[in-house]
Amino acid sequence: MPDEASDAARDLYALACAEEGIFHAPQLWQWEMGNLLMMGHVRKRIPAELVEQGLEILAAARVSLDAAPNAHRQSQVARLALTHGLTFYDAAYLELVLRLNGQLASADRALLAAAKACGIVCMTF
Repeated sequence: MPDEASDAARDLYALACAEEGIFHAPQLWQWEMGNLLMMGHVRKRIPAELVEQGLEILAAARVSLDAAPNAHRQSQVARLALTHGLTFYDAAYLELVLRLNGQLASADRALLAAAKACGIVCMTF
């Protein structure tokens, strides 16, 4: 969102546009980003024309979307959510970063705390 812009977020976005295969997200990321933009408009943080522009900006990022989870992975996500007090959605990000042995970039405090508790290197923006 324009009112939440930071140098760290701009740097991560530039990297995501430049290098393929280093950023990963669950498939729900696309829906969450669309909802973020819609809610930004509903809450009068951005005009309607910026919703579509925001979607285009996000499409330029080379984010690799993870395959839909099977029952086993859904169970793992549920366990992580229960253990760390996360939503099922946020736990999907935690499960992915744990499975890929990656780093987490987020502004969500609860998700960052859970990831740090699991020994994940975190970046905030």
